[in-house]
Amino acid sequence: MKALIAIGIIFCCLVGCSSNAQVTNDKEMGENIQESFAKKGVSSVDVSKLSDFKWEKGYLFTNKSKKADVERLVNAPISEEVMKKISSADQMLVFVHEGEVVRYVELPQDFITHDKNQLEFSFSHSELKFNKNREGKPIKAGDKTLSSEDALTVKSIMKQIQWKKADYSVALDPDVQLTYEGAVYNVRFTSDSAELTSKKRGVYGKVTGETAQQLYDILM
Repeated sequence: MKALIAIGIIFCCLVGCSSNAQVTNDKEMGENIQESFAKKGVSSVDVSKLSDFKWEKGYLFTNKSKKADVERLVNAPISEEVMKKISSADQMLVFVHEGEVVRYVELPQDFITHDKNQLEFSFSHSELKFNKNREGKPIKAGDKTLSSEDALTVKSIMKQIQWKKADYSVALDPDVQLTYEGAVYNVRFTSDSAELTSKKRGVYGKVTGETAQQLYDILM
C-alpha cells in the first residue's frame, strides 16, 4: 500500500500536481553532487550528507529506464505521463519519506553508475558510486559549475550547433570560457550571436537569436 502511495506522489512531483507543495527539484543538491564529482580522487558521493530534508529510501532512474523495470523496482504501476517525465531527465534521484516522495534531483547523463546495486538505496546506505568512465565533467562557465538545469540547457544547445573545422589564423577573443565534455570552448558574444571555438577539438560553431541570448543568460 505504501508503494502505491509513493507512486501517486511520484506522479504529482513529476508532472506538476499541487497536492504536495514540498516536492521540488533540489537544484542545489544536484550542483553539490556535481561539484563532488569534479574533486580529484573522489569516486562516490554520500547523498545523505548532502540532503537537508528527511528521507529513508531513494531510487535512481534514467532516461533509459523501462516502464516494466521501474514498476518492478517500486512494486506498483505507473502512468505513461510519469514515464515521459522520467525519460526527459538524463538521470533522476527520487527521495521518499514515510511513503511519500519529498524531493528529486536531476543529473547529467550517466553521472551515477547505473547498476542494480544502486537503483534503490537508503539513508543508512546512501553512498552512490560515480561513473568515472562517463564522457566529460561538470559543465562550467569560467570557474563556476553550472546548475543541473543550466547544464542540461547548454548540453542541448551544444548538440544543435553545426560544428566546422576551426580557422585559428583569426584569434577569437572570448567573453567567457565554457568547459564542456572535457574541452574548453572560447565563447564570444555579439549583439545577435554567440561564437564558440575549441582548440582541443579544432572546431568552430555559432548560434544566433534566442538561442544565443539563452546561452548568454546562462554563461554570463
